[in-house]
Amino acid sequence: MRSRKLIVLVMLGLMVGCQGERPTPEVPEQSFDIQTGADPHSFAEYEKVSIAHMALDLSVNMDAQTLEGHVVYDLDRHVPGWQRLVLDTRDLVIDDVLAIRSDGTVLPVSWYLGSAQGHLGQPLVVVLPSGIEQVRIDYASKPQAFGLQWLTAEQTSSGRPFMFSQSQPHYARTWVPLQDTPAVRYTFEATVRAPEELMVVMGAGGNADDINDDGIYNFQMPQPIPSYLMAIAVGELEFAALGPRSGVYAEPDWIDRAANEFDVLEEMISIGETLYGPYRWGRYDLLVLPPSFPFGGMENPRLSFLTPTIIAGDGSLLALVAHELAHSWSGNLVTNAAWQDLWLNEGFTVYFEARIMEALYGERIERMLAKLDWDGLMADLPQHAPGEQQLVRDLSGRDPEQAFIRVPYDKGRFFIEWLESRFGRETLDAFLRDYFAAFAFESIDSETFRAYAIEHLFQRHPDAASIEQMDEWLYEPGMPAFAVAPESDAFERVDQLAEQWHSGELALLELPTQAWSVYEWQHFLKGLSGQVDTEDMASLDAQFELTDTQNVELLYLWLLLSIETQYGPGLDRLASFLMEVGRNKFTRPLYASLAKTDWGRARAIEIYQQAQSGYHPLTRQASERALGIDSDIIGPN
Repeated sequence: MRSRKLIVLVMLGLMVGCQGERPTPEVPEQSFDIQTGADPHSFAEYEKVSIAHMALDLSVNMDAQTLEGHVVYDLDRHVPGWQRLVLDTRDLVIDDVLAIRSDGTVLPVSWYLGSAQGHLGQPLVVVLPSGIEQVRIDYASKPQAFGLQWLTAEQTSSGRPFMFSQSQPHYARTWVPLQDTPAVRYTFEATVRAPEELMVVMGAGGNADDINDDGIYNFQMPQPIPSYLMAIAVGELEFAALGPRSGVYAEPDWIDRAANEFDVLEEMISIGETLYGPYRWGRYDLLVLPPSFPFGGMENPRLSFLTPTIIAGDGSLLALVAHELAHSWSGNLVTNAAWQDLWLNEGFTVYFEARIMEALYGERIERMLAKLDWDGLMADLPQHAPGEQQLVRDLSGRDPEQAFIRVPYDKGRFFIEWLESRFGRETLDAFLRDYFAAFAFESIDSETFRAYAIEHLFQRHPDAASIEQMDEWLYEPGMPAFAVAPESDAFERVDQLAEQWHSGELALLELPTQAWSVYEWQHFLKGLSGQVDTEDMASLDAQFELTDTQNVELLYLWLLLSIETQYGPGLDRLASFLMEVGRNKFTRPLYASLAKTDWGRARAIEIYQQAQSGYHPLTRQASERALGIDSDIIGPN
């Protein structure tokens, strides 16, 4: 159906449309300059009218690599007489927009797509006739949708095609036209049709008992969520229960390993509830995605997405699961209203993750994790301009992807730890439980948190810490001089042993590595940078078989050392690793490290040319930046 081009009269900031009649003559689209609003990464005018509920009806075309169908929105009007709805879109085909009257009949309305504005996409502007509180949009995604990855049968372990979404931070607009800002929360329902041999899962209600046999799936999300938590995946999947309200989905080759690895999930949920209040989302399931997933995990409510790279066979990398679970309180329950306040999501979550890990494995393990985070942050801070070192940052006019650096995660975590050191754990825990309850299912900014903390923490305990100290954490670069640095006796012992080996006092076989945790191994390998040569690498490999380790965190550090020392077996493993794994945490630094060498740049580009077709768009983008190349140089994806 041809679109009805918009003719409007702009009067006192209100848009008044033709209310369904096809207007003539047409007005050039460029005459309407739609700008971003309160959220600099969204065109949505959500203060005027916002989405309250969404009903999706989609068909999955695995061959064409598209989602096709429609979405119906229930709207909340906040300004009487306002007659414009602005939605975010990017690379969507909009077929038609219809208003739905209260009696269920439809009314054609005027609408238009504004000009493309880079990563923000295009605003979809719809005239809202008076009295209309429902709008239907017929649309389809495009194969290049940035928020979806389509894998061919050859790229999966099951031998069947696979599709999954990644909506954070602002990619939901590439597969649904919506108000793509964390400031807007809505409930949703969805009907999804897919090939009968494949399973559909969403971050919504339902479990393995509801699997549909005819390729039609129905989902309900009764709790309001922001758009970046919209999630869908389609593939050959199996389910294994882990507890009465938890389980894991994975491709058949992964399901047994995943179920064994995550057998403490139900215990983790209980720990979270003990710390900070009830789990409010019903179920908590995990989905193990193919290795091309660009992140460690994504905290989609009710169904966290995970990389298979954390399945080490011994449960040693479960901190990431604790992190995604913690988001069920910090991030999903209480959400940053804009990406400049990402620390509200991630800083609290890293702290919460640490508390879960401490409850599971003890303070010794938690302190090692804290020291690794602290050392990483201290190394990372000098690489950023002062404005990037603040917890509250200005991201106006920038891609929100730039929010995701270590600062909101680790500096945010150590800010919360500082609060604990000043007010005491018991007081802080009570404050956090009340905080999560007070703002449950809301999106807030840093100023809202600051005001709440002043009233409920600082004013009640005036001798513990000053508001000026809190403001230094929030609004000043670097780490405050009064920050509390974590210590780890275990790492001190590792350093002593490493020095004895370097000096010849100890042979490799005398190192007590059998008792080391993965975190001690990480600290040891990081300390080898600049200290070893090819001969040392060969000795280490012969003793510990590091080139063949199945622990990806350790393999990653070993591969960085292999690049540094030009260690042949490690470089061979590097090539195969980059072909197998698309997790940005690993791929971007490895490409960057290889490209910085005189001998490795051409090899890095050659590996990327072979690997890129299996990468998520985010991984391709990050890899090309790391390599310092444009996609035009290396050809089509």
